[in-house]
Order: sequence, then structure tokens, then C-alpha cells
Amino acid sequence: MNISQSPPKHFYTLDAIRGLAAIVVILYHWQFFYYANDIWVKGGFEKTALPFYPYLSAIYNDGVIAVDLFFLLSGFIFFWLYARRIATRKMNFSKFMVFRMSRLYPIHLITLLSMAAFQWLMLKNAGHYFIIQYNDSYHFILNLLFMQSWGIEKGASFNGPSWSVSVEVFLYLAFFVICYLKLQNKKWLLFFLMPVGIFLQYYFTLIGKGMYSFFLGALVYYLYVWMLKENRTKKYLSPLIVFTGLLWVLLFAEYYFGFLRGIFIKQYLHTFPHKTLDSAETAFGLGKNFVFRTLVSPCTILVLTLWETSKGTINKKWALLGNCSYAMYLIHFSLQIAFVLIVDAFHINRLVLRSPITLLIFFLILLPLSLMIYYYFELPAQEKIRERFYKIEKPKLSIAEVEVKT
Repeated sequence: MNISQSPPKHFYTLDAIRGLAAIVVILYHWQFFYYANDIWVKGGFEKTALPFYPYLSAIYNDGVIAVDLFFLLSGFIFFWLYARRIATRKMNFSKFMVFRMSRLYPIHLITLLSMAAFQWLMLKNAGHYFIIQYNDSYHFILNLLFMQSWGIEKGASFNGPSWSVSVEVFLYLAFFVICYLKLQNKKWLLFFLMPVGIFLQYYFTLIGKGMYSFFLGALVYYLYVWMLKENRTKKYLSPLIVFTGLLWVLLFAEYYFGFLRGIFIKQYLHTFPHKTLDSAETAFGLGKNFVFRTLVSPCTILVLTLWETSKGTINKKWALLGNCSYAMYLIHFSLQIAFVLIVDAFHINRLVLRSPITLLIFFLILLPLSLMIYYYFELPAQEKIRERFYKIEKPKLSIAEVEVKT
């Protein structure tokens, strides 16, 4: 491919946004401490009681959509790093899966085992599980195989947040087949897979959700490549920055002032008089989610990559946030249960878990712990596995090792 302008060797902006997205999801999950009897019941508590609610209300209410950003990043990065290598047979299936599993599996296994132990303690001490209810042998095997979110499960199990990693593994398989057959050159197919993802959400909700954003991320990557090839980076960067900035302003303005919400609900109930206010609210929420996934997220990723390509890479220290994002994402639920078990063991009222100070302490533990896990467990385990199978030298953060930690 004749690209007039080359991409940087590492997108540190993507590291930063990946880490921030992980923090958003973790904050969203703080409400687990508020569910009655540790059972996840929508609307079962007053959200305004959450720590720092006036400042974090958007995250507490809609932070789950940050997971869509993970899938979008995966699509962009994987088509960048692996598509051509697979299509030209420079990377076979076994090597591709060893690379991916060596990255994902070690900490997944550790958190799965820790969750099994913690949930057993919860059942023994409290008489019920914490939030996640399907912690049996069948779902344990599904988790071992990364199949816990493929539509054959009864519900969330063990380390609940790992559902997105399970979907990622499914998408890796689909991605490899597409690239091996050189179908990525047929951009219409990538467009086609997006509505397929929407359709699948009715039957395989999580896989469909991931598929839509993953292949949208692929299209963002090919749009990025086209802009570089045609030397249009500088021409389009400024308008894209303005457009994306306006999208974010509109998003937050709508969240805090709700001017579009009122118009939509009024028109919705007029068009569908048999519908209820709740169904109108649900429809508006789905529409807002769709706009974020389809416009705001892709434009943000495109702006960041074009900006870093045109202006030069940002400070490498941002890589730290990206490096520890996978550990943060996978261990935070285990840490939440550990907090509950400790509080219960010392007969402390669980209301202490709702304190803003507890939230700050939680992150003061989580962030350095995640970094330690990355450098002293994840990275060494990854290197050992790759050396064992392919005699690969220790990675030095080359372009081939820039990966999305979801």
C-alpha cells in the first residue's frame, strides 16, 4: 500500500483513552455496593447517593457505553497490526492465537480463580453471591474457554466484566477468517457486518454489540489509511476537531439540559400513542447510545490518530495508563468483593463502602496494583509463553506489540 504519510510507531493517545475508558467502566460499577442484598436490580437505589455524584453523574448513568469504545479500538488496532500480516501468510492461526492468548489468558485465569474463591466465601459468610449469580461448574468451564458470553450461558458468571474479553476472543476468530480469505479488501463486507451486529443483538446481545463496534473500528482505520494515502491529513484534521468537539459539547449539553430528550419523547408518544413514557425513555436512551457508538467514538479515535500522525506522538508516560488498563478492568471486580469481605469480617457497616473516601482508597490501591501486575506478572507471563512456542525475543514496545487491552 502506497501511503504518502506513515503512521507513528505507537499511538499514545489511544493508550490514554483506553485507560480512561477502563476507569469510566470501573466508576460505573461502583454502584454494585448499593444493590440490596447484593442482587443487581435496576433502579433499586437512589443514584444521587453515589460518591461525587454531581461531578460523575454522566459516568454513573451512562458509563457502560465506554465498553463500546474498547471494541472500536480493537477493530482499529487489529486491522492496523494484523490484517496484512495474516492476508500475506506472515502470521498463521496458531501464532496469532498464541500472541492473543498470551496477552489475555494469564490474568484472566488468575482473576477467574480468585473470583471463584471470593464468591465461595460470600456464599459461605453471607448466604448468597455478590452481584454475579451463575458461579457453577458449567459456567466455570465456559470461562476457562473464554466462551462465557457466546450465547450459551445462563447469565453473567464469576468475573462479570470479563464478558467483553470473551466477545473479543469470538471477534478474533471472525477477524482471522476474514483476513485469511483477504476479505478485508472488500470494504462493503465490513459495512455489511455492522448491520449484522445490530441484528445479532436481538439473539446474541453481547456478540452483536461487540461486532458492530469492532468492524466500525476497522472502517475508521481504513478511512485513516485513505487520508494518509491521499495526503489529506492536514486538510481534514481541523474540521474534524471542530466537528468532534461539537459532538462532545452536544452530548454533555443534552445530558445536563435534556433539550432533545423532551422533543423526542413528545414526538415519540404522538407517533406511537399506545406506547408508555418508559418505552419512550428507553428508545431515547438507545438512540443516544447509537449516536455515541456510531459518531462520537469513531470521530474521536480518528481525530486522535490523525492528530498524533500530523503533530507527533504525545508523551510516552501516557502508555502507563494504557498498559495497566487490562489489569484494572479485570481485577477491579475482585477488589470490590475483597472490600466487602473485609468489611464483613470486621463487622463494619457496609455503608462505609459508599463513602467518597472509600472510593479514593479503592483507586489508590487499584492503580499501583494494576501497574505491578502488568510489569511483574502480565508481561513476564506473556514473554514466557511466546518464547515457549515461538522462541520470540522479549518485546521492546515495537509496532507489533501495540495492542488494545480490553
